[in-house]
Amino acid sequence: MTPEAIAEQYQARIDLNAPGTSHGLSSAQAEKLLRTYGRNDYLTNLFNLLLIVAGVLEYILLGIDYKDNFQNTYLSAILIVLANINAFIELYQEQKSQALLKSFMNIIPANCLCLRDGTLAQIEAATLVPGDVVFVRMGDKTPADVLVVGAADCKVDNSSLTGESEPQERSRDSLNDATRNPLEATNLMFNSTLCVAGEAYGVVVRTGDATVLSQIAHLTAGEAKTPSPLSHEIANFVKIIATIAIVTALVFFRIAFPVNNNRVSLAFNFAIGIFVAWVPEGLPATVTMLLMIAAKRMAAQNVLVKDLKGVETLGAITLLATTRRAR
Repeated sequence: MTPEAIAEQYQARIDLNAPGTSHGLSSAQAEKLLRTYGRNDYLTNLFNLLLIVAGVLEYILLGIDYKDNFQNTYLSAILIVLANINAFIELYQEQKSQALLKSFMNIIPANCLCLRDGTLAQIEAATLVPGDVVFVRMGDKTPADVLVVGAADCKVDNSSLTGESEPQERSRDSLNDATRNPLEATNLMFNSTLCVAGEAYGVVVRTGDATVLSQIAHLTAGEAKTPSPLSHEIANFVKIIATIAIVTALVFFRIAFPVNNNRVSLAFNFAIGIFVAWVPEGLPATVTMLLMIAAKRMAAQNVLVKDLKGVETLGAITLLATTRRAR
């Protein structure tokens, strides 16, 4: 779409010969478009369950016969605390990963220079709307997806989107034809890309969730998660152990009941002991800690790990194919 068509669509008054003298949108138009397009801003462990169940059963047993099963108070507390420790370790690492990802959203600028009512002023980038005329100069981050209407030796760093290591020139006239990738258009500047040289005026064409950056983020967030080989193996192992533990506990309860003169509490206590013995309580914490160590080693090599399971998945790769830009 040409700058003339963009200006007509959003009723923006743009002087293509001297963009710096453009009137841009009026405050009333901007407010109306803001309501239309929105603001320009924007990603149970079975082992623990078994431990908690065993701990609760111990307390139930304590209620049945407090005197003979008083020692179970400590055992049940230990089991529940252990389950919570395992869950805390997993939650802590997950929150660290989410916090790191959230920090990447800081690349979106908070303010920008915009022409409204014929005046160039600094406004919140979140209030930009399609049709606004913005001014981007060296050192600024592009506040939205922008169609260039005037530029002077402007270059932008597109590495965060396309992987291009060299700054790309931007001008009013696009060097690409309609059949090529818009990411390679020389008259488009994308949200969050850094202007490394020169300056440019451009008309906003996309904001918020409609920008290329946001679409990439949504694709990443909406990607279907498939279990890693390690997750698959652990899930199968847990199911097998849980089945064996339950069956064994029932069998030994049936054996212990007549042996203990039909005393339910003793037989039940014995069955719970057998059940707990089958559960490898330290396995979740051990696996999580090992993956955390691997993630920290990768972080030292400037590799972002979004999910701990990704560490194991990466370790299982035998061939990694990338484009020429993934350097």
